[in-house]
Amino acid sequence: MTPPAVFAAVSAVAPVFVVPAVSADAAVSAAAAVPYTIFGSLRLGRTAQSLVGRLIRFWDAKDIDKNGELLGITFLLLDEKDSVIHGFIPANRVSHYRSSLVSGSIVRLECFEVARVSHMYKVTEHQFVIRFLPSTRMVGDQVVGPVIKTNGFMVRRIGHLQVLANTNLELPDVVGEIRSVQGSDLENNADTSRILVCLLIEP
Repeated sequence: MTPPAVFAAVSAVAPVFVVPAVSADAAVSAAAAVPYTIFGSLRLGRTAQSLVGRLIRFWDAKDIDKNGELLGITFLLLDEKDSVIHGFIPANRVSHYRSSLVSGSIVRLECFEVARVSHMYKVTEHQFVIRFLPSTRMVGDQVVGPVIKTNGFMVRRIGHLQVLANTNLELPDVVGEIRSVQGSDLENNADTSRILVCLLIEP
């Protein structure tokens, strides 16, 4: 969002100062140059870090032992290195941030806490979790920034999954047998057109 212009009325006898105009391209470049940390370089604690990522999904976290009492909002972020990390907004801050959560949008987070993930609540392969604080700021990143994919998706062969079994290093969403693949140019690794995969999953 472009900030509103600020005007000041000056009397006829007051000195006039001429300020060089800044082009829109220069303003965008300056904004895009604001430093941030990729997920793989995050540091534990409440240090002054900022990150930029694509909000790929979010959902309400509820306590099933307390009649579905809202605990907060869990969300997933994807960065330019195809790394996924999950974050948590506590229940007492949900009303402040819910309207800003838009799946697929690129956001910038500042003033948050980085903590280790409990193995009981681990939802991504990343060892850390982003926790919102009362001072956390989340804004839409509307300047020219990093190129971030819209989804994080990969296919693993069965041998790779067997090596990872019971290690808690990777958490596959779906395990099944690929029965067929349909596409226009399956031999071209650079092709980005959609393909149709028929996957057999045991009920």
